[in-house]
Amino acid sequence: MKLQRISVLPLSRILCVFQALIGLVLGLIVAIGSLTGQQDEGLWSLGSWSLLVFPVVNAALGFLTGAFFASAYNLFSKWFGCIEFEVES
Repeated sequence: MKLQRISVLPLSRILCVFQALIGLVLGLIVAIGSLTGQQDEGLWSLGSWSLLVFPVVNAALGFLTGAFFASAYNLFSKWFGCIEFEVES
């Protein structure tokens, strides 16, 4: 089987959700870390805002990354060939 084309929007949406979840985990880590009293240093200063900022920023970057990679794959697969894979039924 050959993967000839990747739909841009579905891949972008999936990566958006995955990255939002990763952002939520990172936001939790930063929010918990900010409770240690180091609010004046770097990311720790975001505090509970990291629970909103990280998922939103990561989701946006995930969407853009998905759109870029799907478009790039669709373009380059015409020149260099498709990804081939085997499946068992």
